[in-house]
Amino acid sequence: MTFFANHYYLLLSFLIVMGFLSGFVDSIAGGGGLISVPALTLTGMPMASVLGTNKLQSSIGTGIAVLKYYQHDLLSLATVYRGLLFGLIGAICGATLVNHINNHFMVIVVPFIMLGVYIFNLFNRKLGIEPGKKRLSEPVFFSLFGFILGFYDSFVGPGTGHFWLIAIVYFLGYTFVEASGYAKVLNLKSNLFALIIFLYYGKVNFIYGFTMAIGQIAGNYCGAHIVILRGSKIVRPLFMTVMFLTILIMFYELFAQSK
Repeated sequence: MTFFANHYYLLLSFLIVMGFLSGFVDSIAGGGGLISVPALTLTGMPMASVLGTNKLQSSIGTGIAVLKYYQHDLLSLATVYRGLLFGLIGAICGATLVNHINNHFMVIVVPFIMLGVYIFNLFNRKLGIEPGKKRLSEPVFFSLFGFILGFYDSFVGPGTGHFWLIAIVYFLGYTFVEASGYAKVLNLKSNLFALIIFLYYGKVNFIYGFTMAIGQIAGNYCGAHIVILRGSKIVRPLFMTVMFLTILIMFYELFAQSK
């Protein structure tokens, strides 16, 4: 933090690179916030401003990925409109709440939830590779998970892409490629709605946000292009790898804070 305080233009260059990596990973497997949020903390901003600025840059990058998926007919807005509507409610609730109460208790809860999801995926290797069983109807699924994950994304943030991907694959029977487009548009929705709240509270740094967005745009475009070309066989391995790293980081932070 002290180093970047004395090297402003190196900080901006660093944010562009981290934005690219975050966007690339997020467009394929989700979890880009695990790269962008720690990077933004190095600017020395308060955590609320870090989260608000992260919403700005990630919204721009995710918008590029959504456009790419839409152009290749990998998502239908008519299918997902309930998720957008209930996600609005969830995102507003989460973003408002995080500005009034401490959300550090989620540091304990989320790693164990993600570990359970990871183990489940580890023993279901064909999940998402081929079309699976539909366990919920689209209206019920997008209404329920739209609110839950919209709230989570605004209240905590990191890992939302993981949860969207696996929820769509498991409950709707989509392949990872089919799920990726829907995960992106739903993530974009909650990002934009939460961004409005953070803007209202003055928790967005436009210089850092737009700088990081330069890398986000390139990373999301490249990542979405690879998904379209390579399919589920590239999404699942990267999804599992990123999720594993996510869990390691979360448990490390959990035990580090307990000392």
